[in-house]
Amino acid sequence: MATRQDAYDAATRTYLAGKRLDMRELATELGVSRNTLYRWTGDRERLLQDVIWTLSEAAITEIWAQTARRRGASRLVEALRRYLVTIVESQALQAFLRNETYVALRLLTSQGPFQDRLVAEVTRLLDEEVARGTFSPRADTGLLAYATVRTMEGFVYNDTVVRSEPEVERAVQVIRLLLG
Repeated sequence: MATRQDAYDAATRTYLAGKRLDMRELATELGVSRNTLYRWTGDRERLLQDVIWTLSEAAITEIWAQTARRRGASRLVEALRRYLVTIVESQALQAFLRNETYVALRLLTSQGPFQDRLVAEVTRLLDEEVARGTFSPRADTGLLAYATVRTMEGFVYNDTVVRSEPEVERAVQVIRLLLG
């Protein structure tokens, strides 16, 4: 018998394969009704945001551990640069942006389950460096985190609409100004 976790695992496999997530197909694959699937995961958009967030959170955790030798703004900027490179190089994310551009942009760049969690995670990273005494923010860390996330979105995701290349280094320059 399928479980809630099976639904998330199957949705993650579909996303990572660069395929469109179809709730009817997912329910059939799991051998459950669509009502059960929706009860477990919420609607398609919520499930996509949860899947993408889970992958993002894992990447951020790994990147944060890899940058542990750095301190303060240097660590923060480098960790965010690596995260930007990770999302730009993600074939699954690029397929989602290419195949469902407006849905992807709305889910990733509007206030909601994905963006709220990303802002909270960046806030946590900023606060961690503040607690270590290695970073003195020039503004509230929540506000800095929000501005940082919006900067990343503007240089990476929103350029997808006009089909220009994501500008990771320009985003990093602005983030450095915010956090430096």
